[in-house]
Amino acid sequence: MLDLAHLGRLHLAWSAHGLVWIEQLALDVDHDARVRWLPEVPRDASASDVPARFADPLRAFDAGAPIDPATLDVDLRGTEFQNRVWSALRAVGRGQVRTYAGLAADAGSPRAMRAVGMAMSRNPIPIVVPCHRIIAQGSRIGGYTGGLPRKRVLLALEGVGIDGDRVIGSQLSLL
Repeated sequence: MLDLAHLGRLHLAWSAHGLVWIEQLALDVDHDARVRWLPEVPRDASASDVPARFADPLRAFDAGAPIDPATLDVDLRGTEFQNRVWSALRAVGRGQVRTYAGLAADAGSPRAMRAVGMAMSRNPIPIVVPCHRIIAQGSRIGGYTGGLPRKRVLLALEGVGIDGDRVIGSQLSLL
């Protein structure tokens, strides 16, 4: 578990290949879903248990360093479609945003915007698989499973400007 100033309390689960799960403990988390994803990982691991290869970059990102969490090793465990979407998410650069339509095209399914949204809602590694970088049509900030306040914090940490409920245009990476 990591306690971070901006991102709050995070519980991480990992394998030899990379991160498998991040629980944002300040949120109402579906612990049954975590057990389905990784039943062998205890929920009471302490910060000292988190390998430095994950803890150090996440702490630096939370402190405002120009770190891209999407570069951390991951062990994605989803359907073929989910893995394509999650891989496409990891290709959206730090400080950039993309629309659902753009992400669907990137994932090889240009007409599957709703399916992309469902895959994002099942993202087991938020922050590292950066679904917070996806915005709605018309440059609106859109939704986020972790809540809009957390999405705003994540985007601000990456230097993305937001005015009201809209992303300022210079960060857009559109179709």
